[in-house]
Amino acid sequence: MSSRPFVLAWLLAVTLQIAPAAAADRLPAIAMQRLDGTATTTAEWRGRPMVLNVWATWCAPCRSEMPALQRLADRLEGAGIGVAGLSVDQDANLVREFVLKYRIRFPIGIAAAPGEAMSALGAVGLPLTLYVDAEGRVVERVLGAREWDEEALVREIRKKLAPSLQRAGAAR
Repeated sequence: MSSRPFVLAWLLAVTLQIAPAAAADRLPAIAMQRLDGTATTTAEWRGRPMVLNVWATWCAPCRSEMPALQRLADRLEGAGIGVAGLSVDQDANLVREFVLKYRIRFPIGIAAAPGEAMSALGAVGLPLTLYVDAEGRVVERVLGAREWDEEALVREIRKKLAPSLQRAGAAR
């Protein structure tokens, strides 16, 4: 009997256990470019709680959840919680076309090195959504597409990020 299925199962189990731990509790400063082509890092998004969606145009579930993420951004706009997207596409023009076509208005960054970005975030699949507090700590990781504007998810996001809002307000 071949040990190959056992080895593959073991590798998968190890990957799933290590991947979340590989991504530190803090959002790493990942090199990226804005849609206008200027270079920056994800560190520019620190300072306010946010929902960060890691996605790609070639990922069907990613594409399907983007309109709901925009509606979430619209709902959270007055609550002090931001929404941003980090594309792991190789072709920045595809990302720009997608954002224009679907009228996505929340900030989108395009990872300079998609593989390194995925690794730094401990991403084992897409879409990956992170709830990040104002100090840059990842407080929740959600793998897979969601209807982000559903009331239950909006409440969950507010609950998870509310303590960060209170701390950020007290620090001002």
